[in-house]
Amino acid sequence: MAEIGKNFSGLKVLVAEDEEMAGKLVRGALRITGITNVVYCRDGAEAVKALDAEPGTFQLVISDWNMPTVSGIELLRYVRMHYSHLKFIMLTGRKQTEAVLQARALGVDAYIAKPFSPESVKKKIEAMFRF
Repeated sequence: MAEIGKNFSGLKVLVAEDEEMAGKLVRGALRITGITNVVYCRDGAEAVKALDAEPGTFQLVISDWNMPTVSGIELLRYVRMHYSHLKFIMLTGRKQTEAVLQARALGVDAYIAKPFSPESVKKKIEAMFRF
């Protein structure tokens, strides 16, 4: 595993987001945080393929909840079954209690509500990877 520096430059992050603008915002926030090793996927199915193509190389998944083919919650299930060590942040506009409880039960590490700012992404990552 890559060493994670104080600016998190050692992190490898998989971003799964079907909305192009939201994907750009997440990647911009990651750059601000010092993370440049990012694999971007346009849906959950593409994310599963990326994880399986490079097992053990990612430390964090940031995923939208609502995506075609494989949803964020299905991706979370897959990650917890096959890559349980990965941190997982869910991007969502869902604020319903049952949705939050479902994701918590599956082991989500954090949520970021849409719309979000790059600063909110940075703060979540800093909280998850404290030294």
